[in-house]
Order: sequence, then C-alpha cells, then structure tokens
Amino acid sequence: QQQQQQQQQQQQQQQQQHTPKGHVPIDGSAASLSYLVSRRTALFEPPTAQHLPFNTTSWVETTLANFSELRDYLDSCRRNGVGGKETNRTPVPRLKDRPGWHVFCVGRDEAYGNVGSYFDDDDDDDDHNNMNAGDGHDDDDDKKFPLWKQKLPESGNEPSVQLVLQMDQVMIRRVLSHLSYYVEDGWSPCTPRRSAWLYTLLARLERPLHRDDAAVLYGLLKELTNIR
Repeated sequence: QQQQQQQQQQQQQQQQQHTPKGHVPIDGSAASLSYLVSRRTALFEPPTAQHLPFNTTSWVETTLANFSELRDYLDSCRRNGVGGKETNRTPVPRLKDRPGWHVFCVGRDEAYGNVGSYFDDDDDDDDHNNMNAGDGHDDDDDKKFPLWKQKLPESGNEPSVQLVLQMDQVMIRRVLSHLSYYVEDGWSPCTPRRSAWLYTLLARLERPLHRDDAAVLYGLLKELTNIR
C-alpha cells in the first residue's frame, strides 16, 4: 500500500509539472493531458534553416493554393459524373486487403522490393491461392486471381481522376490508412507513385474527420516531418 501511495504521489507530481499554470484537468482527462504534453506527440522540427524553403511564406501560400485548386477540380469532375456508377470502373482490391492495396497503388516491384517487408519471397507465386474473390465474379479463375491483379500495371495504378472519383469516402480513408501504415513502417513516402497516391487521397478527403482518421493523419505528419 505504501508503494502504491508513493507511485500515485509521483504520478501526481509529474502531471503537475506538465500541467499549464491555472489549468485543472477534468475527470478522465489527466491521462489524455499527460499524453498530449509528452514527447510522443512532438513533431520533428527542421534541424537547420537549410531544411526549409528560401521563402517559407510564399512556399506555404503556393502549396496551399495548388492543393485547394486540385480539390476544387476533383469536386467539379465528381459533380459532372466522372467516376460514377455509369462509367467504366477499375477493379480494386477488397477494402480490408492492406497488402493488396499496397501492390495496387505502387506496383509489385516496389511493394516486394523492401527487405524484411510485409511480403515473403514466395508470396508472388502463391498469393492467388490466399486471395478472396474479386468484384463478385463467380468464375473460378477470378476467385483465385482477382481482376485487379489480372490488369495490374507493372508500376501500379496511377491515382487518376477517374479512379479516385470512383472511390467513396469510406474507401478513401481506408486506402489512406493502408498507405500511411507502410510509411510509418519505414517505407519511403517520396517515391513518385506512393507520394502521388498520398497527395491525391488527401485531396479527396472530406470533413468531418473521425478521431481514427485524425490519428492516421497525425501519424503520417509525424513521419513526414521526421523524414524532412
């Protein structure tokens, strides 16, 4: 009991040290406060001024303007029926198929090229035996080897306007979560295909954001600031 009391006193003292003056946490928020003020949530600052654009203000304004323009363009295309159910739609992996989406977006070579990655060396030969049926087809070949793999480009699928607009918000968030998972697992977000997918998915993301989506975005932001 004495040890428990001492531990509680130490925890209270640590919380008081991290708590801003005059701030009293409400019931149940002490743990959240402790996490928020800890180093685990800190973003990585630029090591030197050389890691920042020469004119930071201009760069930020231009970057945001370009991103906003892309969002407006995608929204305009969506209103005009691009990617709708009446158009030719690209076969895609199942929503929960994280490794499948990885291959779909960046291509087999890049997805299998990292030593010690999620994929085993013999997955390329046997993965069709472990895949679920693709896109609801009854054909046995499609069940063993789904359509999205049959039509997979060598370097993966481009995040074209047609393709990203056929995705609803549930799929956008899930695919963004899949790709962010690999970035946090050590895969570079700076390859042309992966960076294009991340940027385009972010441009398609709509509010409101669920707390799980916010956590994915914050985790991705931490990785990007670390890489910078």
